[in-house]
Amino acid sequence: MRNVTILLLGLALSFATAGCDSPLNAAPGQASAAQAQAAATRAARKVTKIVFVGKENACNCTRKTVDAGWAALQKALGTPAKLPVERLQIDTQGDKVAPYRQQKPMMVLPAIYFVDDNNVVLELLQGRVTEAQVTDTLRKL
Repeated sequence: MRNVTILLLGLALSFATAGCDSPLNAAPGQASAAQAQAAATRAARKVTKIVFVGKENACNCTRKTVDAGWAALQKALGTPAKLPVERLQIDTQGDKVAPYRQQKPMMVLPAIYFVDDNNVVLELLQGRVTEAQVTDTLRKL
C-alpha cells in the first residue's frame, strides 16, 4: 500500500511540473501565435482524395454496413463526385490499405480515409457512417 501511495504522489508531482511550458503559462502573445500557427497548418492541408475500404468476401452483416457506407459517401460527394475516390478491399488488397491503416488504424468496416496530396490521412470515419458525417468531415477539413 505504501508503494502505491508513493507512486501516486510521484505521478501527481510529475503532472504538476510538466505543465510549466504549456501555453497557459506562456506570455499572452506566445499562446495566440502558437494557436494561429496550428490553425494555419491545418488549413494548408486539404483533402485531395478519399479512400474507401470495404471487404470483398464479407458476411451479410458486414456487406450491409459497407454498402450503406458507400451509399452515404456517394450521396455526400454528389454527382459528379467532388473528390476522387479509391475503393479498396481489406481482404484482397491489404497491401494497398496498409499505408492508411498504419497512420490511422481501423476497427470496423467500412473505413473512409480522407487523404491529402501527400497521402497523409487527415481523418478517418468507420463503421455505420452517415451522409451527414461525411459532409461534416469534408466541411471541417
